[in-house]
Amino acid sequence: MIDFLPLHDRLLEVALQRNLPGFEQAMKKTLGLFGLSGWACIFPPSLQAGGRALFVGHGVEAQNSRLLIKAFKTGTEAAFLHAETGAPLLAKLAQELAPTRSSRCRILRIARAKEIELVMICYRAQSDPEFDTVQVNLLMRVGRLLDRCFQVLAQDQQQEFLASLFRMVGNLHPEGLCILDSKLRVIFENRRFREHMHLWNHGANALQNLSLPRSVELPEDWQRACEQSFRSFNQVEMPPSSGKMVVSQGAIMNLNRVVGGDAIDGAIRYVAFQTALGVRPYVMLTSSQRRMETAGPAPFSQIADALGFSRRELELGEMILSGASAQDIANQLKISLPTVKTHISSILRKSGAKTRLEFVGLCRNPNARIVTENGASS
Repeated sequence: MIDFLPLHDRLLEVALQRNLPGFEQAMKKTLGLFGLSGWACIFPPSLQAGGRALFVGHGVEAQNSRLLIKAFKTGTEAAFLHAETGAPLLAKLAQELAPTRSSRCRILRIARAKEIELVMICYRAQSDPEFDTVQVNLLMRVGRLLDRCFQVLAQDQQQEFLASLFRMVGNLHPEGLCILDSKLRVIFENRRFREHMHLWNHGANALQNLSLPRSVELPEDWQRACEQSFRSFNQVEMPPSSGKMVVSQGAIMNLNRVVGGDAIDGAIRYVAFQTALGVRPYVMLTSSQRRMETAGPAPFSQIADALGFSRRELELGEMILSGASAQDIANQLKISLPTVKTHISSILRKSGAKTRLEFVGLCRNPNARIVTENGASS
């Protein structure tokens, strides 16, 4: 018979673990109370564990199991958990994992949710008695508790990752921030990001007399960029996990759009959450808003070149813009007044202006379109 007091203490130790090595060691102590010659547990795929099933075993021939090696390489370990097709594979896997060919085996399937199960494979030596009903029921109860502890462990590591990510990004980019999972569901968003997306979707007047939506309305071009980011993640081979959280940032995809007098800039990149439980990608979206600077007038040399001014006309044009009269120009350049007037007439004709005042206005207006002699505009 199992002593329930040590079993209770061992299960409590499992529940307190916050890393995978400690979780596995506590599991070994717990199942060691049952006098098994070997055991193996396949936990159902967990979103928090990177979408992979987790295998934990003790006293089994895991290194020699072809099925297990294939599952680790191809990620098909979830096939063992399928309600219908998984049974034959599990029976074959149990044979490969058996400590000895004569070991007694019992496969326990513990339902967590529809079509999702925790599988426990328990072994006893041939000289030991068969598993009785009491022991099987107790192992099933222990298995359910182990599975609940594993879910808590996975969720705790996910929360640790997200908290670290928010601290990091919040310090570097305090404006718009949004985190999406692989199904483009919002994990986190701040108000500034919702404002930016609302402006992006509905224009400069979108925020007037209108409350913000409760969640992000992600534009199609942002959605496409997010999907591209996940495709990039799938092409990257992550390094072996050391059991510690690792944040890897993918290539940045920049998006920008001018809304009224403002520019909204955005960046999208994947952030991979890697622990010993697996790898789970997220997409991190950041946005910022800045006032567009009004473009100043083009340099007069650029205008003069476009209009085909001569070197002397360029010189006179700059003096006209400075406010010099025709007589002032004649005195400074030491040329006759009629010559100055001839150059000014040529300048006005080439620029399409009727007066010197109109010429000054054209040169100083950033939106001016000065028509050249051949009909082109600049």
